[in-house]
Amino acid sequence: MATIHIVRHGQALHNVDRGYPHRDPPLTEVGSQQASSVCLPAEPDLIILSPMTRTIQTALIIFDQYLSSSSTNVELQVWPDLRETHDEAICNKGLSRAEIASKFAQFDFSTCHEEWDYSPHSFDGAVVRAETVRGRLKELSRSHKNIFLVTHRGFIAFLAKGERFDVCECRSYRFAAENEVNDQRQGVNCDTGEKQDFGPSLLLPIILPSHDDGSCGREKT
Repeated sequence: MATIHIVRHGQALHNVDRGYPHRDPPLTEVGSQQASSVCLPAEPDLIILSPMTRTIQTALIIFDQYLSSSSTNVELQVWPDLRETHDEAICNKGLSRAEIASKFAQFDFSTCHEEWDYSPHSFDGAVVRAETVRGRLKELSRSHKNIFLVTHRGFIAFLAKGERFDVCECRSYRFAAENEVNDQRQGVNCDTGEKQDFGPSLLLPIILPSHDDGSCGREKT
């Protein structure tokens, strides 16, 4: 099965201006620098993004050599289910399909709603959404080797157990074997502090060897 690599987006305007009053904030200059410093633990064969400006900009920087080259065969998908959870804040609401597609015309947003009219966030709803995502990933992992998700801190807390992600942090996971699920699927959501069931498609953290040549998974220049 594939290794699942989860990446949080870089610093965006709402991360420094807590009262940020607009939808779908972009990365700051610092956020762009953070993304350019990410060391990829492996070469992707599938990249999956939340349909928001900050996640897409992060991916364009991190995976530039794969997305801008015709010699690589890396698939990219946009999943609305990777959107942020705390949607009561305006900064966590995205744009309409037409608006986001006009900003990033190179990507396919056909899976997104025409308008940003997804159901309001609830804890139980996010638990179901996270299991839906893990289930889809488990199916895809049978035909891929390294799947990268670029998503948001709040939603990551529903996807996998563990401490909160820092901006542009990347962690790697594997799917638990059947005999591991029942013992380890219960945990605590690090964002809300509530008990949560992280199964049956449970993700367990793994530590991959770091790059020793300083390339951070990118082509040397």
